[in-house]
Amino acid sequence: MAAASPPLLLLLLLLVLLLATAATTQCHGPKRHRHHTGGGKTPKTAGATPTTIPATVHAICHATPHPAPCLAAVAAHPDATTAGATTKAVEASAVSVSLTLPPNILSVVLASLRGALSALSSASPAVAALSGPPAASPWVASLRRGAAQDCAELHEASLGSLTRSAALLATPGGESLPAVRAHLAAALTNKATCLDGLAGASGPQVGGLLASLDDAYQHVSNSLALVARRGGGSVSSGFAAEIHSRRLLQDDDDGDDNTGDSDNDNNGDDNGDGNEGSGNADKPAATVITVAKDGTGNFLTVGEAVAAAPNNSETRTVIRIKAGTYEENVEVPVYKTNIAIVGEGRDATVITGSRSAADGWTTFRTATFGVSGEGFLARDVTFRNTAGAGKGQAVALRVNADLAALYRCGVDGNQDALYAHSFRQFYRECAVSGTVDVVFGNAAAVLQGCALLAKAPVPGQSVVLTAQGRGDPNEDTGIAVHNCTVSAAAAASGSRRRRFCPPARAPSLVGRGARTRGRW
Repeated sequence: MAAASPPLLLLLLLLVLLLATAATTQCHGPKRHRHHTGGGKTPKTAGATPTTIPATVHAICHATPHPAPCLAAVAAHPDATTAGATTKAVEASAVSVSLTLPPNILSVVLASLRGALSALSSASPAVAALSGPPAASPWVASLRRGAAQDCAELHEASLGSLTRSAALLATPGGESLPAVRAHLAAALTNKATCLDGLAGASGPQVGGLLASLDDAYQHVSNSLALVARRGGGSVSSGFAAEIHSRRLLQDDDDGDDNTGDSDNDNNGDDNGDGNEGSGNADKPAATVITVAKDGTGNFLTVGEAVAAAPNNSETRTVIRIKAGTYEENVEVPVYKTNIAIVGEGRDATVITGSRSAADGWTTFRTATFGVSGEGFLARDVTFRNTAGAGKGQAVALRVNADLAALYRCGVDGNQDALYAHSFRQFYRECAVSGTVDVVFGNAAAVLQGCALLAKAPVPGQSVVLTAQGRGDPNEDTGIAVHNCTVSAAAAASGSRRRRFCPPARAPSLVGRGARTRGRW
């Protein structure tokens, strides 16, 4: 084939230039109002400019349970995923955190958290209206007793958990990721508990409130999924490494099980504040408050002592409760932190109530003793709910506080005796008795060296010891039963293990990577 002549080559060159010019004019000419979801851009909205989302962020969002809300959060907060960004201020409920946010998983988590905080804040008026007069909330009369209070408290707790999570993400090296997962899982549990209380409510506002909560918590679920992915999803994530310089509680090799023995000495800890020995000489002294029914203490009731404790305290407040039976329902709010309850023996100091679902209360609000304040400790005291076995859910102790621990305590009820609601909890040498779902909830709870005592249920019911309530596959929650005994309550009428006839040792689920489904 003959070579093209120079005039023909020139003509072809001019044609190529004309086509390139036309394409450039079309790309940079007047914008047309049309939706465009490809090419790494978000749909254009009125008054906003299109936000370019990196392809890596697209891939991250599409790996979450709810990709569309994830991309929407990134589009609403483009600074969170700007390549090479430095020192971005993350404002969440008046908390500002300085972070370096490259377009990676952590940056998308921050965008999702900001989306969740924004959505939850928008829902706050509707949640607050639950407790208002019928004119403001015409469907409040359909609520179960305590439902409005449950939703209001848990809503504020979720806002606090999301704000705390954003702050914890500033910790370098990822050491805070287990705590972030705990807070996000607790927020999702709060939503489920609120919705349980709203079951059966009706009226024009119900649909809108439920939809807004669902939208907000999709962001929380996305954040949790990304944090779990960032943390590698390791079963051992968040557990302390073995320490060989001292004897550990989990390595009780001498075979001596002190389960149920509430007469042990204080092991050198005179006031129960946990400051044993001289190694804590620089630690601020704990504030000690005494409760006594006979008037010899600072207060007559436990509730009064809790109310007198300082708010948001970083030091321990010890409430010593003298022997006696205290008939009251006690709440330790989220702002009452680092409180320790110390009784004079599990059989001597008893806090008792009788609320139940049969009387119209929500399960959450039936608790005789409810704990929301972080760092709660209890020792040598029994929490009891005397509602009969036929009155449905009747919680003796509810714990929805992080880093809570109970030692030599009793939890006595029937259905739903111990409500391990959320966060991280530890129970050592406690006696827990009940009928159905004796220990239940969605906490990361460990029961070690405890006695699980089965009471006779109503006809037609079966005894169920644990019922775990995980609702999201990325939650690292569960109930671990380690070195505990299981027996009938009638055969364990005393407080000492030697009266358990005969005890059955519960299998340990710690360290085996065991996966339970439903009830254990």
